[in-house]
Amino acid sequence: MENSFSVHHQTYNNKKAVDYTISEFRKYFPIEEYRLISDNGEDFSDLEEKFNINFVFKNKNTFPGGRFQNIQNCYDWLERVNETCELYNTEWVVIFEDDVLTQNNDIQFPTEDSAGMSPHQWSPGLTTLLKTKNTKNKNWGYGMCGGSIFRRESFLQSYKKIDEFDLEIISRLDKRIIGYSDTLINSFLQYFGYSYQKWDCLDDMSLPGHEYSKKSCFIHGNKLYY
Repeated sequence: MENSFSVHHQTYNNKKAVDYTISEFRKYFPIEEYRLISDNGEDFSDLEEKFNINFVFKNKNTFPGGRFQNIQNCYDWLERVNETCELYNTEWVVIFEDDVLTQNNDIQFPTEDSAGMSPHQWSPGLTTLLKTKNTKNKNWGYGMCGGSIFRRESFLQSYKKIDEFDLEIISRLDKRIIGYSDTLINSFLQYFGYSYQKWDCLDDMSLPGHEYSKKSCFIHGNKLYY
């Protein structure tokens, strides 16, 4: 279990991108557990045997048009992540999206509870709230795009208290947390006392004027099949 990871990947209908993403991942990580979820989109069941993954089709689209659209969709997405955490017995979970490119298998695990890109700051109001509930974290904000990572047990323990995570109230401090998965999971874990750091194993090729590292294990923003 120590220094092991599984993958949580929610997708919709870009089959060519999904096939390529998993194919490149399997070049470097042939046996790691991988859960692919169709968000009421394409049927990807043919990829189960091809790539030795777990596939599940969900009848509800939680991310229409690339946004959550409503608070219930946020809770449904968190529930799906929790299902992945309960399914596997790894120390870590890596969040994949259709635009994540795997470059190598030189994965170095974080020292904090979650990690991704350099954090974009929360609003002052949300930062103040999180600091009253979390004395461990030093990096406030969000950056958990595709290719980011978190401790599985941190999520499981947080999800046990999901009823305390009132998005109707918390989102009034920063609407971004109910817009996208990276903002949602960062706020969720920080709300329940877990820490965040920048992770050198992840970089982003979509940042304007930024030359991404060829040494990073995972690269976000690969639009080859978009």
